[in-house]
Amino acid sequence: MADFYQTGIDKVARRGGLLRLLVRIFPQHLITQIKFELHMLAVRLRRFSQGRGFAGRTDIMLNIGAGDCGLDGWVNMDAFKCTGVNCLWDPRDKLPFDDNSVKGIFSEHFFEHIHYTEEAPGFLRECYRVLQPGGVLRIIVPDAGRYLNAYASADAWAELTELRPLERQNQTQDGTDRVDPYFGWTYNTPMELMNAVFRQSQEHKFAYDAETLMFVMQKNGFATVKQQTYQQSELPELAIDQASRKTESLYVEGIK
Repeated sequence: MADFYQTGIDKVARRGGLLRLLVRIFPQHLITQIKFELHMLAVRLRRFSQGRGFAGRTDIMLNIGAGDCGLDGWVNMDAFKCTGVNCLWDPRDKLPFDDNSVKGIFSEHFFEHIHYTEEAPGFLRECYRVLQPGGVLRIIVPDAGRYLNAYASADAWAELTELRPLERQNQTQDGTDRVDPYFGWTYNTPMELMNAVFRQSQEHKFAYDAETLMFVMQKNGFATVKQQTYQQSELPELAIDQASRKTESLYVEGIK
């Protein structure tokens, strides 16, 4: 177990010879982003074989960014191969479904990974296009408003520990013995935790509160948008939220 700061230092120290040479020219975070986009390009180049089977289908239930949480009978879409993923696809690309063919779309802790102005509008418009009239898009993201309120509270560590939630090792007042359940490290300051949540090593592109998420959904086609709670949905089939993310999540739905 290492703390957030030391983990970053150790990662730099473990660079291989080729990477040490490359970072003399390009910063490591840029190299990481290029590697990611090259992977996504490879996924997009295979999209024709992946998307052929959806023409003519209706009443589709779609899980975007499914990871290891794919469900039987659903189209479980992800850009990385995981257990249960049956549609390897870059969700930022045009979706492989007919207009008005999808009954419901579920997306949990994916939307914060796409750019707010460059990628989110196109993604939302595609979701709107493929949804049937009355279809529902359920988006779940880290709740930046709740995190900011916790950070600004009189007892920030206690609030943040419950919100993440950090796994307590001892009953101390700081975060150095409270382990992040997703990454396994501890934090030296509350702001380190905030950066891990909002940036996640540059993987997260934007932080949302309810007002902002509802705004961007309305801006891109969804006239009816409402904030929901854990496992509360206009379409009961979409109430498949992970219990482990309940304390830190924001739930918003758009209806076509």
